[in-house]
Amino acid sequence: MINLEVKRPPHLVPSYSLTGDLLSFLRCHRQYRFYNGSALPPSRPVQLWYGEFVHGVLEAAYRIWQSESSAPAFPWPCTPSEWGQGKPDRPSHDIGEIGDRIEFVLKAQGKDARSRAARAAAYRRATAAVNELGPLLFPLIADAETKVIGTRALPTVAGRPSIRADRYEVHGVIDVVTQVSLAKVAPENAIRREIEKACPPLPQEFEVIADYKGASRPGFSSDYWTQGDWQVQTYAWLRRNQAQGVPIAAGVLLYIDELSPGTDTIREMQSQISRGDTDVRPEPGSEDEVILRNWRPGQSIDQLSLGFRLRRAIRVIPVTEESLRTATAAFDGVVREIEENIEKEFAHGTISVAWSANCKDANTCVACDFRHFCPTPGPNNTPTPVAVPQAP
Repeated sequence: MINLEVKRPPHLVPSYSLTGDLLSFLRCHRQYRFYNGSALPPSRPVQLWYGEFVHGVLEAAYRIWQSESSAPAFPWPCTPSEWGQGKPDRPSHDIGEIGDRIEFVLKAQGKDARSRAARAAAYRRATAAVNELGPLLFPLIADAETKVIGTRALPTVAGRPSIRADRYEVHGVIDVVTQVSLAKVAPENAIRREIEKACPPLPQEFEVIADYKGASRPGFSSDYWTQGDWQVQTYAWLRRNQAQGVPIAAGVLLYIDELSPGTDTIREMQSQISRGDTDVRPEPGSEDEVILRNWRPGQSIDQLSLGFRLRRAIRVIPVTEESLRTATAAFDGVVREIEENIEKEFAHGTISVAWSANCKDANTCVACDFRHFCPTPGPNNTPTPVAVPQAP
């Protein structure tokens, strides 16, 4: 006679992504539930296209730079094709050629630029990123698109554990891991310079994790300022768990829009400076200050100096034991809130009761498929009196 063990029930470990869950939930609870909880793809994924296009071009450019025996000298040319029409006679390092390949992949996923103007702006900024950040960043890269994963205890509320699990999984993809040796990096390298200013003193060798942001530099008062800090700190915590003895000194956020700012970026920059809401301002009396003070919509902004644009684009966030504890505790709090909403929806059976529509960003509202029945839509959207979808 053989005694067989009774099959144990499956053990669920909720899995959370740094960007797909934490930042999406903070942006709008209800939109997060519809897209993530129901696995509904957005019908107009225009916001996804821009960020993924810039990421894709930068990663492909690095791979080309890394693989060729004699890397092409910067600046690289950019010859974008007409929309949907390739030009096979371009060299492999032409940013237009790289962009064509990235667009083809995104189109297969149902992601397109929302307009010709948006596509042109994406190519302009990707070109600036490759040619102005590339010479500084590419020689420092030890690894690109690094996957990190770990588990953490799911925090309880009033001593009551979650109905789903006692731990959760957190995962993400680090755009760039750099292993920096100060003896091998030129002192005039702008990335080294910004790291040294933010993180004294530094060991001779250390790691820095970097994340590309297809956005402009937020002000101190913006939620995106704090959320960016949490994101790179949590990446650092995950990376440290699998690092190979080299200390992680900092995280770096690279705000790509600052390298080739458009009208909205310049307006936001002016506003931040006027209300003292930024840490990067032009030097008093400098040409950059004069250009920003006198700029009006429709005027060219190509005259802003490279040094000022790089300072706006590079944000260094020191990594310490205290900062890691603070950021991971904040992430735990967001996960706890998501889990509470899941429990509330389970109890009430209604999405609208459990998940609030708390979005404050007009751009997020405009691109949202659920804005027509949202009780708090963006300023240009009027709610339509239709029934709120129920939980499946």
